[in-house]
Amino acid sequence: MLRVVALALLLLLALVGVITARTLSRMPDTLVYLTRDTGRTFTLEAVPRVARSGGLEDRVRAQVAALTAGPTPEEERDGLGTTVPEGTRVLGVRLDDGVLTVDLSREFTAGGGTASMVGRLNQLYYTLTQPADVAAVSVTVEGRPLTVLGGEGIIVDPVWVRAEHPEVPSW
Repeated sequence: MLRVVALALLLLLALVGVITARTLSRMPDTLVYLTRDTGRTFTLEAVPRVARSGGLEDRVRAQVAALTAGPTPEEERDGLGTTVPEGTRVLGVRLDDGVLTVDLSREFTAGGGTASMVGRLNQLYYTLTQPADVAAVSVTVEGRPLTVLGGEGIIVDPVWVRAEHPEVPSW
């Protein structure tokens, strides 16, 4: 009888473990920043996403993929959007002393206008500095430092430091 009770308890613990693992794997573990058009300006809004991964590169890939995918249907009805072009891919990732260098595909620079270009930079910077192991972001495109974005000539900081931008931007 004692063996049956012990076996039942072990099975119950295993079931609780499986349910817990499945639940935790669906819980958001990062924030991505989507755009909101307020009618006069644009701003960013943080939304939770799942980016579970084994390491930094997987996390960055998941974050950029979430930016390109944009809002859920519910978030879109609520007025959120993305300015990160579809097809944007992460080609490489490196973290040195808190500075994340992310190499993106050329799709990141395609299309847009001033508001779109500023928006995609802001979305990328604020998203990639989640969690706190990344203090700053440097962007390269196809292996070359991104210094100017778009036909409007938006100057891109060689290293964008999150601490210098504590408030969510408006543009």
